[in-house]
Amino acid sequence: MKIPTVLSIAGSDPSGGAGIQGDIKTIFAEGCYGMGVVTGLTVQNTLGVSDVMPVPTEFLYRQIDEILCDIRPDAIKIGMIVSTEQVDVIVGLIKRHGLENVIVDPVIAPTSGAVFASEEVMKSMIEKLFPLSTLVTPNLPEAKRICEIIECQNLQLEDDAQKQYQAQVQSIDKSRIKIQSQSQPQSKPQSQTEIYGKAANLSAPELACFIGRSCGCNVLIKGGHAEGSSATDYLWTASDENMMGCTAEFKGDRVETTSSHGTGCALSSSIAANMAKGLTLEAAIDRGKEYVTAALKSDMHIGTGNGSIDHGALVRK
Repeated sequence: MKIPTVLSIAGSDPSGGAGIQGDIKTIFAEGCYGMGVVTGLTVQNTLGVSDVMPVPTEFLYRQIDEILCDIRPDAIKIGMIVSTEQVDVIVGLIKRHGLENVIVDPVIAPTSGAVFASEEVMKSMIEKLFPLSTLVTPNLPEAKRICEIIECQNLQLEDDAQKQYQAQVQSIDKSRIKIQSQSQPQSKPQSQTEIYGKAANLSAPELACFIGRSCGCNVLIKGGHAEGSSATDYLWTASDENMMGCTAEFKGDRVETTSSHGTGCALSSSIAANMAKGLTLEAAIDRGKEYVTAALKSDMHIGTGNGSIDHGALVRK
């Protein structure tokens, strides 16, 4: 009997609702064998996160490498990353081992409490980790922040290119400049901000497209933070070599509950587990939505704050 294996690389949540603890519960519920590598320790309960302690980079490397040398995962879920050095370690090992079905949940901050990923960490993830990912799963606030960072990077690249061009022009003889301007007119590099506009004004499908085309990865924008009675997720996938892409909707109803802690971790882990079982990306997302909806509807009352979702709800149906 062969059981699909899933590796979660994420932070520790001692309250059990999210992070490594929530991921392992989800992976088990989806019929897979779960493994966990801890990126950071947190001090938290259902009322929020009060502190984060990163795992040393060398120790993180050893954790992942020891597993990969023994058990090759069929899928990987990546959650909280707290330093650029950690990004480099994870990216290096993904490349070295040629890992597939990499699902990234870019956790910037929990609903309540300390910030997990700084802007520098997010820049590093966008530049290095996202292009290696099968799917990136930000919620709406995270997606807008990611787009803002990409816009700033594009403007900086545009500015650097313009400065470089001006320096080259100043170092060339004026007669050569005149000839060059007639035969090879120089155009100002066009940034994607001119094409797409400001992140704050983009819809969820536009955010997914912007991130996907910028980073070369499939993107699922989660709709749990959207206004209204629905909770629709939007998937952008690259459909051809030109990266024009296409968008699919995964509709769902909003579930009113006081127990929603761990929804993002559960969705990404469920998708990873179902891809490990051989489902297509779209089918894995469908199953993930079903899993999370059932976990929310159970409405467990754990703790005095925003309690954990019920990771076993769908199993018991």
